[in-house]
Amino acid sequence: MIRSATATWKGGPGAGEGSVSTSSGVITNALYSFGSSSGNDPCTSPCEMLAAATASCMSLMIAQEIAKLGVRPANVRTEAFLTLEDKRQKWAITSIELRIAAETSGIDLDNLRLACRHAKARCPISQVLDVPIKLTIQAATTEPQAVA
Repeated sequence: MIRSATATWKGGPGAGEGSVSTSSGVITNALYSFGSSSGNDPCTSPCEMLAAATASCMSLMIAQEIAKLGVRPANVRTEAFLTLEDKRQKWAITSIELRIAAETSGIDLDNLRLACRHAKARCPISQVLDVPIKLTIQAATTEPQAVA
């Protein structure tokens, strides 16, 4: 499977503008910048798109891992918080925190944690990232639990 995207940037790095589109057409000429939008137009950033890719991939992988346990999840919600820092005048992604909420019945918290760890190891997005990824997991009826 090959997926593609095309990004165009016009102008200088601080005052320019960019647009990105995907081959599927789901994203078409979406505006992007380095940081956040300074105007009224909705605008994304490469880091925000990476956070979205990580969150969506993890939700899918977690659902697959839960299904391997014979349980069908009603809902898996993953929020990704990507930290971008200026390290000696070089921008670096220093961490990603994934907050996972799973609505399931028939699975205990220990098995949910195990499914999430397996999903993290199988997620093609997290596999290519050389950055610490922290998981925080919450089942529908439990308190949040941190997992390394």
